[in-house]
Amino acid sequence: MILSYLIWYIPAEKTPGIVVFLGLSIFCSYYFLLKFPLFIPASIITVITQVLIIGYELQVRKIGVQAAEQTGQPYYPWVDARRPPVAEAGLTPP
Repeated sequence: MILSYLIWYIPAEKTPGIVVFLGLSIFCSYYFLLKFPLFIPASIITVITQVLIIGYELQVRKIGVQAAEQTGQPYYPWVDARRPPVAEAGLTPP
């Protein structure tokens, strides 16, 4: 999950940068898969999780929230790293 945030925010939410960072992250994950066979399940789960999170966000960006939710999967927007969660709830920070 943390890697997904890094993949999304390091390239400033630009699609070409996200695709490049996702590819680099998958490459690193497969390196661990090949180098340390003991961690095969963790590597595969990492790759699948990253592809699902980033892929769905890119899909929603491309086709829109309403079209994406028609498949039955609800859309949960990312928590914006620039705004604290208390601002999302309408609370004022101390």
